Amino acid sequence: MDTTAPPLEHLRAEIDRIDQEILDLLIERSAVVRRIGDVKGDRLDGRSALRPAREAQILRRLAERASGRFPAPVLVRMWRELIAAQTRLQGPLSVAVFAREEGALQVWDLARDHFGSATAMVPVDRAIQALRSLGDGSASVAVLPLPSDDESWWVSLMSDHDVRLRVFARLPFVSSHGDEVRALAIAQLEVEPSGDDLALLAVEADPGLSRGRLRDLLLAAGLNPGWASTWRPATPPQALHLVEVDSFIGDGDQRLAELQKSAQGEVLRVVPVGGYARPLSLG
Repeated sequence: MDTTAPPLEHLRAEIDRIDQEILDLLIERSAVVRRIGDVKGDRLDGRSALRPAREAQILRRLAERASGRFPAPVLVRMWRELIAAQTRLQGPLSVAVFAREEGALQVWDLARDHFGSATAMVPVDRAIQALRSLGDGSASVAVLPLPSDDESWWVSLMSDHDVRLRVFARLPFVSSHGDEVRALAIAQLEVEPSGDDLALLAVEADPGLSRGRLRDLLLAAGLNPGWASTWRPATPPQALHLVEVDSFIGDGDQRLAELQKSAQGEVLRVVPVGGYARPLSLG
């Protein structure tokens, strides 16, 4: 009698074996994460357990290793879910989400995809409410769409208070096309370089300084600008620009001093308000 198992059953048994090995490795990974949490002590001293630069390094390495053999958006989505779950092992994680009526669902989905389906998330009605939730402790992260020229919520990031809010991620982390909805993630944490980064600069300028002139000044200072948003309050008359630049900006970066020096009074103040890993591009 032929007792050879059908090929399909062989393959299914192989799937079951792989699934068990994956589960065992996930359990092992969780145990290591708990040990890391004990060493860092974030839960004890109230610090955020988020390490966005380290997370980006992990995702880049895995995407490179997959090298087209596994779709990058799916890979990142799976690991983002895993990272979020294991971040919650180290400390509390909750997200306040603000979105304009147009594109609200997309911003909510961006936040959910990045911070995990089991992470506590709450919608808020105003941008400033999302930021306030970080101060009162009702949320550890705020997610807001990239500001348009008529929005000024980001000006509060220029505060010189001891505890400052920083933009630490631009969502989505895997970008497929240029017209997709994008958002910023903000928290009370210090940004760290991941090895391939972008930064956000808030620039207080003379009201006569055009965005084109500011771009030229940034390039002359060695800062390559990307997207920008400008708010022009009437009282006092001034221009406040939020600009993404192609570089990590650390404390005392000489390029910021060079920018103000070359501007000869056109640029009054430059404040780094965030930095984040460059999103992966399918292109």
